Amino acid sequence: MANILEMTLDDLYTGLNIGSIERASANNLFGIDHRAIPTAVPSNKDRYGLTFFVRPQLNMTPDNIRNIRYFYSMMNDNPYSIQRVVRGLLDPRFISGVQIGSHNYKSSSCPLIDNEQAFIPILTNNLLSISGWPDLTVPTFTSEPGQYKENFSQADGVSRNFESFDIDASFRNVRGDPIIMLLYVWCHYQALVFEGKLMPYFDFLIENEIDYNTRIYRLVTDNSGMYVTKIAATGAAFPISVNMSSFFDYNNEKPYNDQTREITARFRCMGAEYLDDVLVYEFNNTVEIFNVNMRDASRASSMVKIAPSLLTLFNNRGYPRINYNTYELEWYVTKEMYNGYSKKFLNEQITEAVKNSNDQETGD
Repeated sequence: MANILEMTLDDLYTGLNIGSIERASANNLFGIDHRAIPTAVPSNKDRYGLTFFVRPQLNMTPDNIRNIRYFYSMMNDNPYSIQRVVRGLLDPRFISGVQIGSHNYKSSSCPLIDNEQAFIPILTNNLLSISGWPDLTVPTFTSEPGQYKENFSQADGVSRNFESFDIDASFRNVRGDPIIMLLYVWCHYQALVFEGKLMPYFDFLIENEIDYNTRIYRLVTDNSGMYVTKIAATGAAFPISVNMSSFFDYNNEKPYNDQTREITARFRCMGAEYLDDVLVYEFNNTVEIFNVNMRDASRASSMVKIAPSLLTLFNNRGYPRINYNTYELEWYVTKEMYNGYSKKFLNEQITEAVKNSNDQETGD
């Protein structure tokens, strides 16, 4: 019985007509199946994984937005308001504090924002679909036909994609409309910068950089969700439309507007990269820019990698990192958080065990 329990699935298949999966996988790579025998190699199964939207760097300081009437609500003093959340997500310096010339803007409190998080959680957490990524294509040249209509073709351009294209993303609309508010402010800010009514932070002006750009990362994972199997990213991207009109449609036959269950936004993207190892470095570097404790020099002393068995306990907490060697999608939290959560979890386990023991004694 012990030997049977210790058998792997591959050992079981070896004794059947289907044969060893490992051997079939090796044979599939090595040589031609000239007998057309049905293969035991399983189809590849990837999880959709995760999509990350990098936070932009809008200038949402009071002096910049106070003259924009439809941005008045962004100056809400309630730290738990949707307006404060949107303002902080789009302008990390609003939370951390910033000095502009002689004016020092103090840090602003918002318990609903982790300002060391490089990405926008409400977009990742509520994403329903994203589409529009361009295919890999090779430009070609075909010669003019000859006397016998013969011609030839060859590669005639670069295969990397640097062109502009649009990506459509659909999000689940949640209570309070935080996503529609975020996209509303984001889109208007871009146009107001173009009009000259809003100004980016001074360093963006000096460097001639666009402050409202994001970057979209797509991480496809294996069946366990633990390892990145494919990675892609846009170049710079920014939202150009959102389905605001559907919120104001009216139908007398329905008590609720079911068209607002989803929010559809279109992002204009400049170029796309697929399966390039440098994307792993750029992804990790983005995380480190926002959270300096995630850098190699300080990560071991300040952060703790969450064990796979504890990932559920720390859900909605932590900072991602892709291991350069194994492509494991690792998650880290501060040592203080890890110790606090672990102690709480251990106490709950002990309490539950004592309760079960008492219930059993009572039943006996």
